[in-house]
Amino acid sequence: MLEDLAETVRAAPGLRAKRDLDLLARLPGDPAADGDDAAAIAHAGGHLLLCGEAIAPALLHADPFAAGAAAVATNVADIRAMGGRPLGLVDTLVSPDRAHAERVLDGLGWAAELLGVPVAGGHLTIGGEPALSAFCTGTATALLRARDARPGDVLLVAFCLEGRFREGPPPLFTSLRDRSPEQLRDDGEALVEVAERGLCRAARDVSMPGVAGSLLQLLELTDGCGATLELEALPRPDGVAIAQWLVTFPSFGFVLAAPPATADAAIERFTRRGLDCRACGAFDATGVLRLAAGGATADVWDLAAEPVTRPRR
Repeated sequence: MLEDLAETVRAAPGLRAKRDLDLLARLPGDPAADGDDAAAIAHAGGHLLLCGEAIAPALLHADPFAAGAAAVATNVADIRAMGGRPLGLVDTLVSPDRAHAERVLDGLGWAAELLGVPVAGGHLTIGGEPALSAFCTGTATALLRARDARPGDVLLVAFCLEGRFREGPPPLFTSLRDRSPEQLRDDGEALVEVAERGLCRAARDVSMPGVAGSLLQLLELTDGCGATLELEALPRPDGVAIAQWLVTFPSFGFVLAAPPATADAAIERFTRRGLDCRACGAFDATGVLRLAAGGATADVWDLAAEPVTRPRR
């Protein structure tokens, strides 16, 4: 079973799509060299955060409202994963007609209101194949950088399990209709607290590749870290098969690295908000992502042998 689950992670379309990020090495300075969820620029004694998302064309065609909402939620998650607070968002939208544009903009506005992030501007073109991108800025006092994870750190996984599935691929689990706006805005403050209090060193949001694939992306940015993900400890909704949950894209999900001495305090920052956060393994010095359950392990990916988002040797 573990070998089958490892193959499920490797074959997930969301993870396979990330392999094309090696193209970014063609740009001067390689903007993917840092690879975090958002770019961090030192500013006024803290950090200015910048990030952006291009929404999958298939979603934009099938459900324009959901695409608009996703443009907001994904950007907010990227800012939160850095230990930051979002300030504002702009979007660029091409729609074939006014009706399509209205649905997208309604989704943008709805999610922005829920998450407390103003849409500060953008660009709209009517006439053409649908395309949607959005960009967010935020601030952080202390950063959660993937590269700061260390062997021996505790692997924490945090999810909001109040929610419902939407049709994928990938499977989408959203909490936006199941928690109040006040809760949704406060949930992200858990990341700010663990950053500012030094309770965690690193974080990454769980996105298209699912929890294991997103953890793999975090590992690739470290100095040779591997990790074991304990599946029996992984938070997941009741009745959801582990194979499905491993490749699900949630609206609130994060993997984090915490020093052993502060792991319990970090977990409490999430659980007191009604979120589920558990120790789900540990970081090591192997450079290999493994799944574990029932006393057995299975290798998912050896980063020394094959990079994910870096140019192939």
